Amino acid sequence: MKPMVGAAMLFLTCTSVAQPRAAKQEQLRAGEHHADVNGVSFSYSVIGSGPLLVIQAPGWGIGSSYLRGGLSPLAQHLTLLFYDTRGSGQSGRPADAKQMSTSDMVDDLEQLRQYWGLDSMALIGHSHGGAIALSYAARYPKRVRRLVLVDSSIQNYSNNEEVKREIDARRDDKRFAEAIAEMSNNASPPQTDAEFAASLGRVLPLYFSDPVANIPRFQKTWSGMPSLWAMHAYGAADDSKNMGAMSLVKARTLILVGRDDFICPLPIAQRIHAGVRKSRLVVIEKSGHFPWIENPEQFFSQVTRFLEK
Repeated sequence: MKPMVGAAMLFLTCTSVAQPRAAKQEQLRAGEHHADVNGVSFSYSVIGSGPLLVIQAPGWGIGSSYLRGGLSPLAQHLTLLFYDTRGSGQSGRPADAKQMSTSDMVDDLEQLRQYWGLDSMALIGHSHGGAIALSYAARYPKRVRRLVLVDSSIQNYSNNEEVKREIDARRDDKRFAEAIAEMSNNASPPQTDAEFAASLGRVLPLYFSDPVANIPRFQKTWSGMPSLWAMHAYGAADDSKNMGAMSLVKARTLILVGRDDFICPLPIAQRIHAGVRKSRLVVIEKSGHFPWIENPEQFFSQVTRFLEK
């Protein structure tokens, strides 16, 4: 999710998900950790038990807390590894603010993979985290065994026209009036992290199919403060480096998209599906950008069934 400004669980064995190497068990034990790689101190957490699933957060400043809160039902049968991208959450900033591109974050994931001692991994990415995961799977195809992309964006791909159409379709709906006005407010942009968080809160209704029912649920899963510095640095970074053709992705891939997602709408998911050969596209009904919040039964059912095959 790049800003423009539970559930019923199936029993799974997940035999296809990579197990960590014994030599790195200390790095992958449950709890809070830090890893110094690529000149940045990364904060990551491990919860649950069972086969390992790496959760890729977006890189524009929101951090991984909303994923830790929202995807925690998966920890019933999996070990979940969440980490904050450079400049976000509890992770450090790079010495050079220009090193905040998606490509830099792909490099981070590769260095972290080596630090964790994984030959390959199951990987799930949401929003811009999906763009990082997809780019990683194209650049390092042998390192990803299973790939799940949830309402994903694509590195170096502009979807401004698609987003505009989605916003225009909501202009007569009073539930989205304040959010659309906030997105159009260029007179007083946020100057602090607190102001950035408040602005995101006002825009938030656009990210849901039913904001009245589901924003309170989402807010219970989101803690911490977004980084305005990361948002500006990511927005200014050169993201033109070729991610590699999507056809290079070798992992079996599940693409999930909310029917009513305005920021990473269905055409983007269809584009990924056309490019990744071993992919399956599933549209989550009555859902926007956060399908595990709005339609958790369908979301978790799809993810667990995919991983257990």
